[in-house]
Amino acid sequence: MSRRRNGEGMSTGMLIVLVVVATLLCVTLAVLMYMDKKGMLDGGGAGTVLTDGTGENEGAAKDSDNADNIHPETDMTDAPAGPGTDSDLNALIPQDKDVDITSLKSRNPDIYAWLYIPEAGIDEPILQNSEDVNYYITHNADGEPDENGAVFTQMLNSKDFSDNLTVIYGHNSGDDKGFSNLKVFGDPDYFAKYPYIYIYTEDRILVYKTFAAYESDDKLIILFYGTQDDELYHIYLSNIEEYAGIGGRLDKDEWPLPSDRIITLSTGVTDREDRRFLVQAKLIMEETR
Repeated sequence: MSRRRNGEGMSTGMLIVLVVVATLLCVTLAVLMYMDKKGMLDGGGAGTVLTDGTGENEGAAKDSDNADNIHPETDMTDAPAGPGTDSDLNALIPQDKDVDITSLKSRNPDIYAWLYIPEAGIDEPILQNSEDVNYYITHNADGEPDENGAVFTQMLNSKDFSDNLTVIYGHNSGDDKGFSNLKVFGDPDYFAKYPYIYIYTEDRILVYKTFAAYESDDKLIILFYGTQDDELYHIYLSNIEEYAGIGGRLDKDEWPLPSDRIITLSTGVTDREDRRFLVQAKLIMEETR
């Protein structure tokens, strides 16, 4: 009789353990779902908010509720035509552009590269602050307080563009300057005609070709998908078409392989704090300077 009671006691104890474990799993799943819904906006350390770094100022002009309605403000009728083919990659390098990153570092040591998209009027240094991920949301390239901020990456990304995914942030200030002009990629004619993006480092020129432009949510992409995790990167690439939705611009002929390195240019959508306009491009060429 005592053995039966002992056996029953052990079974009851095991049942209690299983119930506790199942409860903990349910609570954990609920927390993860909540964090995903919130876009990890509260994921930073003390005093640090790990947002995607592209909050808007109050005076920004409204862009659009979807990428189909985004039209470029710049006049493209007199814009120079981009290279017509990738067969001669040397022809992709702008011949009239030179950037001295070493000299720029004397102006601000956080400057480590330069972003150049001539047809969109984007010609800006890229910065990264090693202490505050959000520093260049509220400071310009000279390190001075400025509500329009600067073009920057967060410290989750390396500075040599070796990550499979590099995210570059900038304000949409609504004044047709800087990342405000990313909206031109929402225009189908521009997207098809001017696909090239250039990044200058101290020793290289990197040429990227756009494959997607669309409105998305405000998740911190590299926090969710990493910068070197091949499996997560593959998942991210496979989901881009779904993220782009009906209004996005997609070039499936230029779709990146998991072995390709890509950049994502991210800016805000005015009057919609939880939305971002993204332009994505894959690396097609590296030229030593």
